[in-house]
Amino acid sequence: MTDRGGFVLWLELPEAVDALALYRRALGEGISIAPGPLFSPTGKYRHHLRLNCAQPWGARLERALARLGAMAREAAA
Repeated sequence: MTDRGGFVLWLELPEAVDALALYRRALGEGISIAPGPLFSPTGKYRHHLRLNCAQPWGARLERALARLGAMAREAAA
């Protein structure tokens, strides 16, 4: 049997969300994400981000994801 999963999740956000701006805002609050444009030599994926999911689940991670979601909703508004 081979594993088909990985340790990252790709998220497509609403087009109004700038992943680079969200990255900077999240980093300011101690939340590290990878904005999609980092993975494109032509700057594609402006409203995508990659999350590392190789972290053990806990209250700290849950709070960070909830905060990240709130920031993304605010950016989309």
